[in-house]
Amino acid sequence: MVDLSSCYLHTLGDSEREKLADLRSRLPQLLERVREESEEARKQDKLTIWGVVLEDQNDASDIVLLKFIRAEELDVDKAAERIVSTLVFRADCQITNLRDAELPDYFQGHDTLSGVDVDGRPVLISRFGKMDLEKVFGDVEAFVRYRAKLMEQAMAKLSFRRGEPEELTQVHDYSGVPLIFQTSQVKGSVAAVTKVFSEHYPETKGKTIFVNFPAAFAKLFKAFSVFIPERTLKKFLILGENDHAQLFENILPDVIPEGIGGMYRNNLTATCQLVPVRARGVEERALVAGPGTLDWELRVCYTDIAYEVVFAPSDGSPEEVVDKSEGKLLLAEDGIVSGTFEAKVPGTLKCRFRNEGAWFKSR
Repeated sequence: MVDLSSCYLHTLGDSEREKLADLRSRLPQLLERVREESEEARKQDKLTIWGVVLEDQNDASDIVLLKFIRAEELDVDKAAERIVSTLVFRADCQITNLRDAELPDYFQGHDTLSGVDVDGRPVLISRFGKMDLEKVFGDVEAFVRYRAKLMEQAMAKLSFRRGEPEELTQVHDYSGVPLIFQTSQVKGSVAAVTKVFSEHYPETKGKTIFVNFPAAFAKLFKAFSVFIPERTLKKFLILGENDHAQLFENILPDVIPEGIGGMYRNNLTATCQLVPVRARGVEERALVAGPGTLDWELRVCYTDIAYEVVFAPSDGSPEEVVDKSEGKLLLAEDGIVSGTFEAKVPGTLKCRFRNEGAWFKSR
């Protein structure tokens, strides 16, 4: 495997710098070829990829060119050909305009683009469980345009500045997806979009996390993985149901939607605390200090838990119970529980989680 660690703008080696200069010197001829091959390209004053004008000599265009060089494992000839192919594709399919295009209703409401992962990469989350599979996957071209639109929106979150994140993290949630998801129709659409992304969106995949991924879908994943380069394939992480701990190692819960175990909802975010609670254990955490209006939220990600929210005055007065799970456990499917408390004196709002009913499993 070729070492590409010195093929980033902030770590550029001498050999890689020469390859970048070589590719840039070819740009005038490459762009001329694009315009010869594409009538749509001839209508454009500037040819761009992800909003970056390749002819401009700056860090942003260098970063884009280096992506193509890395994708072809330092082969400048192949990188040049891929740039031509990608620019023709983007012009003919009007990809730049696709970012703001309106799509049919059945493509909407399944995706979330907000926040970054622990490495600073923009996070795109797609949930397949509530999709109308026949409509979403029934038209291959429409499906590719739908996914390309999302990718363009996600790529717009990148700064294209030296040393800053250059890739995306994607989360695919399969909770609620029926086994009929494994159809030739679905395979055709998935294979088509995978081919388009592998050819025309090089070096954009930082990590792809499959959550709630049933074992039955492993064959489907294997089928379309033949289109994915080996280096890219290593960026995939497959998680089973309720594997939130590993998910939160990559993406903090305030970025993860409520529906898949996170704390993000209604486009509002706040700093979260993770509280593992061992079997037969009790854990306490301070939430916020008073006096004032104190807002709180909590949830359990796996199975169930008992909880109580209390306010402890600073002067040592008895605690005041703000809320508690009265006679029943808080279930994971209950999602987020929240409330507001008016603290009239200095003190701390606290939460206690009780897992005393479990003999073996942590929460």
